[in-house]
Amino acid sequence: MKSFKQYITEGRQDLVKGWTYKSKIATSTNKYDYYHIQHVIKEPRKFGLDKKKILKILEDSANSMDVPDIEAYVEDQYESLGNGIVDNDVYIEEYLKKKGYCMFVVDKTHGSVEGWDEKSCKLGAKAVDNNYLPYERNGFKLFEVKPIKGRPKYITNKLDWNDWVEGKAKRKYVSPMAQFRESVEYVIWGIPPKDKDETLLLTTGTDGKRITKKSDAMKLLKLLVTKHGVKKARIQELDVEVDPSDMFRNPFG
Repeated sequence: MKSFKQYITEGRQDLVKGWTYKSKIATSTNKYDYYHIQHVIKEPRKFGLDKKKILKILEDSANSMDVPDIEAYVEDQYESLGNGIVDNDVYIEEYLKKKGYCMFVVDKTHGSVEGWDEKSCKLGAKAVDNNYLPYERNGFKLFEVKPIKGRPKYITNKLDWNDWVEGKAKRKYVSPMAQFRESVEYVIWGIPPKDKDETLLLTTGTDGKRITKKSDAMKLLKLLVTKHGVKKARIQELDVEVDPSDMFRNPFG
């Protein structure tokens, strides 16, 4: 198995994240620590905003939270968001998602799009697919769709991805090798050292094969925590014989 440091370094080389607007890419970056909200602060015109409008959103959110010194809070929050000291603001994110903007992330094995509802998420996913072709990446495993209004989706194969993006009725996909493999597999998530966001860390074991034993998954999780300093590590159990939308329900660890 590759060292954890090597894994993270290679993963970052293939990382892209940013915002979509309808079916186009609004902003993007390959920098792991350039947060989504920094895009908004640094490039407000791409979001139909300016500093004055952003400050108004922050002021309204402060009023809803009964902040004692609103002016000081707003200025401090604006500076902290722009400098990456604070990595997100749910009020600004919600404002933009209602307008049709979506946050997206794609790395070597995992991707996601977050928007207001499934319709806007699908438009954002089309933009991601047109520009970055996630399921053409060797070893890509999972794309998460996370609407504020609606149920999340977990897309685990290229056929389902293409059907969903194109608006086709979902078909049952069975891998030609499904009969030869275990019906349960495990993947490991966690927050790498010095990072703030959870990442899909491992989908295979030391032998390069899928993890099909809980005991093996626990050993790998322990290694990531004790040797590599991973925070909030968890194991996700996948039942490969059920519908993809029913997966990722049994976290433990």
